[in-house]
Amino acid sequence: MEANKDYAFCEASTAGSLSKWHIRPLNGHKPKLGGGADTPALCGRTVSWDLEIVLTEYHLKTNACPICEKIYGGRNAKKP
Repeated sequence: MEANKDYAFCEASTAGSLSKWHIRPLNGHKPKLGGGADTPALCGRTVSWDLEIVLTEYHLKTNACPICEKIYGGRNAKKP
């Protein structure tokens, strides 16, 4: 899976060490690693900052919010 620069893994301000990561669209902007995320996650959750982690199939299946993962997968599915 190729890195997608249009989306970023992100976390809410209430995230803990076992929290699932959310996915948000970057809308042509760079990730906000120090805070100030300006779009909600795909699942609708308000998030605070982005993570410096490449979206890979492994991370999608093991660390991502299941709702974000489902929406992201539908938007990025390869068309026949």
